[in-house]
Amino acid sequence: MNVTQKLLFTLVILITSHTSAAEPIYHETYYPAESGPFPAVVALHSSGGYETVKHMIQRYVDDGFVVYAPNFFKKHGLFLQNRMKTFDEFRPQIEKELSEIVTVMKSDPQIQSNNVFAVGFSNGGYWASYLAATSQVNAAASHYGVWKANFGRKITNDYPMKYFSGSSNPVLALHGEDDHIQRLKHARVAWETIEETGAPLEIHVYPDADHAWDRQNHRKFIYNRNVDQDAHKRTVDFFKAHMN
Repeated sequence: MNVTQKLLFTLVILITSHTSAAEPIYHETYYPAESGPFPAVVALHSSGGYETVKHMIQRYVDDGFVVYAPNFFKKHGLFLQNRMKTFDEFRPQIEKELSEIVTVMKSDPQIQSNNVFAVGFSNGGYWASYLAATSQVNAAASHYGVWKANFGRKITNDYPMKYFSGSSNPVLALHGEDDHIQRLKHARVAWETIEETGAPLEIHVYPDADHAWDRQNHRKFIYNRNVDQDAHKRTVDFFKAHMN
């Protein structure tokens, strides 16, 4: 290989590396059958991984939303057992990556750029709150979301509360009274902190509901059809109330 060939080979490597680094994290997109543009939802998975959001996507498409579903675990080697790294070690990177996804959504010609929302489940609820609290989406819904992002009895990690301010966009918090993963008493402490900032927060607690009420045939979680359906309806109604 002569000097010119070596230079060209190096240039190809540099261009390829730059292109890969510039691309957003892995995500899938789903569109309604009709012609757009449409409002859109970024759907954010739980600590159980990317597959935990798949069964929810078609519902939002049927309601007339484009859905972007990013996998914010894979790039960082995250999974259920090391999920807490989501909220500290990898938090700044995930913030950036999800913000990039929203930017991509707003440039999609099939999306109404002024009507972008977020819905998150458990871990994803934390990130949906981030996107609305920092006013990157019109509004967000957190289904059985993470409000206490650390192990132990006390809340020692002040996120996601720290994202919120008086200029935040609205968040809908949907939670089960009997949630054994994100216990209601800890969620209430977080909500009180958020309300003190003046951020718009709407809360609905489901009596007798546990964590992950939308999971059917799960070895650990109990499916609650009534709560599942009501939570989806409340979420869509909440998004429609905050459309431009």
